[in-house]
Amino acid sequence: MEWWAIVTVLVGGLIGLSGDFIGRLGARREARIARQESLEDANRARIQAFEDDDRKEKSAREARAIEKILLAYFDNPILLVSQPREETAVSIVKIVRVLGFEQSFIRNRALRQRIVEICHFLDLATEGNVGKYSPAEVGFLARNETRMLLGAWARGEDLPESIEGWGEIRRSLPEIAAQWQQHIRDAGLKVTIPPLSVY
Repeated sequence: MEWWAIVTVLVGGLIGLSGDFIGRLGARREARIARQESLEDANRARIQAFEDDDRKEKSAREARAIEKILLAYFDNPILLVSQPREETAVSIVKIVRVLGFEQSFIRNRALRQRIVEICHFLDLATEGNVGKYSPAEVGFLARNETRMLLGAWARGEDLPESIEGWGEIRRSLPEIAAQWQQHIRDAGLKVTIPPLSVY
């Protein structure tokens, strides 16, 4: 056998071995990429499942908050006539506690703001008249406004304009806030009523 034949066989063997080696490296790389993609897909699926569960839990908590708000009005009646002022105040305080806590779980920003506003006026009514309305009138109007808003929310409708009377209270917010701020100052307190936008 001649030396060039031996060299050709050796070169051919080296080419074959290097091709096999390169092929194995390529297969390992492809397997590593496939594993990485599989891990990324599994991670995305876990994140999506977590987000779906979180969304469902928040929706369920929002529905419970709405239910608790409605029940607060039914469990603590406010009568326009023949209810002593002290009983009216007690009912309003109990309703404010529920609204003040449960509004945090309402995800619809516009609805949450309107419930915060209702809670604010009811809170003022625990101390006396709100504008020209007595605490009983404020409680009565607040109940009807709340039921209207939550009904629209439950049906998936846009929030309607306020009912008559409540709309007047809402429009009078600057005057009512100023009146109450003065009442607080006259009582010797230094607290400032925060604007509703804080909530």
